[in-house]
Amino acid sequence: MKLRKTILLLSISMLTILSCANENIATNTTPDISKPEAVQKFNLAIKKVAMEKEPAPATPRTSAELSDYKKEMLLPAAKDLIASSGVSYAEIERQTRGDREKILTWAVQVYGEYNKQTNKNYKSEN
Repeated sequence: MKLRKTILLLSISMLTILSCANENIATNTTPDISKPEAVQKFNLAIKKVAMEKEPAPATPRTSAELSDYKKEMLLPAAKDLIASSGVSYAEIERQTRGDREKILTWAVQVYGEYNKQTNKNYKSEN
């Protein structure tokens, strides 16, 4: 049950991020403030996963859970994003024991914190 909640949270977070990204494009006429390469890479991976058609699942899914195929697509960018926050790849493996769910959840947290800080800085400038 906890795993499903994590996956559902990740799915909802990605959908929210994608919808906000579309709003931002329409209303923001200034170019993006330079973001770290890892954040951009993770953002592109999320968009690619959202647009990707996946092979027919072996077992039907009844929730908004990401397929293993899409999780694997996000994993490299997620690890790079976590590493960009100052955590070594070895530490990522040690703390998560290679669990994709934990890695993706951690990456979404880092991504959310970065966006929160960026928005806070943007608002303080205006």
